[in-house]
Amino acid sequence: MPDASLLIIHQGALGDFILTFPAIIRLQQYYKPIEVLCQNQLGKLAGALGLTENWFPAEAAYFASLFSDQTDPKIKAILEQYDNIILFTESEDLEQSINRINANLSCRLPPKPSVHQRIHVAKFVLQNILKCGLIKKADATLADIPLPVRRDPPRAPHKILLHPGAGSIRKRWPVSHFLQVEAALRADGLKPEFVLGPAEESLAEELQQPDRLVHVLDDLAELVVLLKSAGGYIGNDSGASHLAAYLGLPTTVIFGPADPGRWAPVGRAVQIVRPGLQCRPCFETEPANCDDPQCLAGTSPQRVLEAFYRNS
Repeated sequence: MPDASLLIIHQGALGDFILTFPAIIRLQQYYKPIEVLCQNQLGKLAGALGLTENWFPAEAAYFASLFSDQTDPKIKAILEQYDNIILFTESEDLEQSINRINANLSCRLPPKPSVHQRIHVAKFVLQNILKCGLIKKADATLADIPLPVRRDPPRAPHKILLHPGAGSIRKRWPVSHFLQVEAALRADGLKPEFVLGPAEESLAEELQQPDRLVHVLDDLAELVVLLKSAGGYIGNDSGASHLAAYLGLPTTVIFGPADPGRWAPVGRAVQIVRPGLQCRPCFETEPANCDDPQCLAGTSPQRVLEAFYRNS
């Protein structure tokens, strides 16, 4: 029975954070409670999914005080109570600041592997918590992690969610291609609906049409409910796609300049679409896409539809 407490400190965005979920599932065998210090919405998400017992918002001023000469008593009180701490950061200064409060900082690791390592981020996290002695070798694999299963049929199995946004516009497949996918799904008797995040409202104008439903959501809890209600999902390389995949929704993800070998969503029913190219994925090594980004332009709506139906 796990009885040692664990705090996970993670400052990353939605997709990065979700790729730690397989490791958290493993850690649940060893530690209780597991709590997180992260973006507030991400902490709520992890709690709602049963991954953590509690969370603390990284946006709070008391967390920022770790980067100053005067540490807030509140963050001291939080950090002092844990038997183990995992810190996702490149910052040695932050590590030292936490160590001055609690010497039980068991593991500091980068949020992602070096760009020269072609290893999946979720595997990278598992390997590093193994090196830190926090799990056993047999548990440092993605192969048999009990990821969520869709136990109940979706309320609207014919509803297919389309997500044309992404945190970076470099990763966005053309909206015109999504519209072609929408038309094909409608012709097949399905009910495609679009979903956008708060940073993607500019796309709503391109999607405006009387008979088209576009969900613009700024709350992850609402997104979870919407995803669970649907029969499938097609989207770009984005945090929403990672969440759809993790929840067990049949998920088709269109990759462009980013490397799916490092960043593919983890889930039970995931299809990745990306053309076979000789050039290496450049999202993490170049400041902009090339003049003719075939990694996106080379993916046709037909290829995406074929991947979607293979996944259905």
